[in-house]
Amino acid sequence: MEIIHGDCINIMDRMNPSSVDLIVTSPPYNNWRNRRTQKRKKAYWDRTNITYGNHCDKMTDIDYHNWQVDFLNSCVRVLKDTGTLVYNHKDRIFNFEVTSPLSWIFDSDCKYRQRITWDRCGMQAFNPVRFYRTEEDIYILGKLAKGFKWNKECAKFKSIWKIPPSSKKYHPAAFPMEIPSRCIKAFTDKKDIVLDPFCGSGTTGLACLELDRDFIGIDNDKNCIQITQERCGINPLIK
Repeated sequence: MEIIHGDCINIMDRMNPSSVDLIVTSPPYNNWRNRRTQKRKKAYWDRTNITYGNHCDKMTDIDYHNWQVDFLNSCVRVLKDTGTLVYNHKDRIFNFEVTSPLSWIFDSDCKYRQRITWDRCGMQAFNPVRFYRTEEDIYILGKLAKGFKWNKECAKFKSIWKIPPSSKKYHPAAFPMEIPSRCIKAFTDKKDIVLDPFCGSGTTGLACLELDRDFIGIDNDKNCIQITQERCGINPLIK
């Protein structure tokens, strides 16, 4: 198990190509313009907004789009032909208009295989102008469209995953353990290499420990590195 501090794209670009069996990750969503400024909505914004220790999350739309294309291409580079990229994101809404992550996925080198609906078991709206949004998307991507490793018994999970979100004890946007666990079971075998380029508080690493997979975690926040170290019981590699 290896935990690396730094920019995920720079680090992945130094990794050996075709060296990773599975990538499970969720990047920052760049939702800063959806902030609530009215007094009666400020408490809602303060409660629901995600802030990161070493990432301002305030890119322009085109800069964010290009960043995600570069990120996905770096993921494809390190992924084996038989590997899978599991990419959690959601539609972005600004001025009532929706932008889908598919816009940058289709501009990348990824092959798009499937989309999982993650039902978060709650509501994510205040004073809504559309049907209550209770889900996020989990995109199943890869270097190739077929020939990837797949443990077919995991088809039982189906394409809608009803999983409550994790608490914010360790990180404001942590995966619930069940998400990386399902992905690891579905797309890897024991001792395979799993990468999380935005490892946060190390939930994917904990799932790898539990399921006997090797793990590489990357994060640009030293506090996240320390939390992952403590939770996984390992020494981080600071680069």
